[in-house]
Amino acid sequence: MFLIIEGFLYFLIVISQLSWIKYFSIVVCFFYCLYKQRGYHIFFLILLADYILLWGDYYKLGIALFMLVQCLYHRQLANDYLFYLGLLSFLYPNIYLLAFVYALMSLVNIITAIKKHHFLRVTLILLALCDICVALQFILQINIPLIWLFYLPSQVYYAKMVPSSEDRTTV
Repeated sequence: MFLIIEGFLYFLIVISQLSWIKYFSIVVCFFYCLYKQRGYHIFFLILLADYILLWGDYYKLGIALFMLVQCLYHRQLANDYLFYLGLLSFLYPNIYLLAFVYALMSLVNIITAIKKHHFLRVTLILLALCDICVALQFILQINIPLIWLFYLPSQVYYAKMVPSSEDRTTV
């Protein structure tokens, strides 16, 4: 049922690009994970970040929240703590520095996930494609409707594949 609902919302996003439908699709992911009792802490941060980025002008905060999401992804992938030094960019919250550090965090996570053949590699690659579209939209000051065509599948895939914390198996 989850995939049918998300498929319908994906179709609506493709034809309408309405922000409330985009946000609702992430709310559905959150409640799905809450119901399955796994991964909902990440989706809570994603809900906050998406709300800020869809309807607010607090881009630095939105990027910072997505940096925290990358940290949680990294925690699922590895235990090296040097990765978290990127969070020091909060000390100098320049939007370009935050975006650069976020991009580095994403790249490290993608490489780690690919090397480990971890399920997160699909989510992270789709997110990277979304982020490339976001960066181009920001730089070129044009609307790029492909953002959510990559973003929503990344989130749905994560919601379906995130392991249960009790048994580390995928539900």
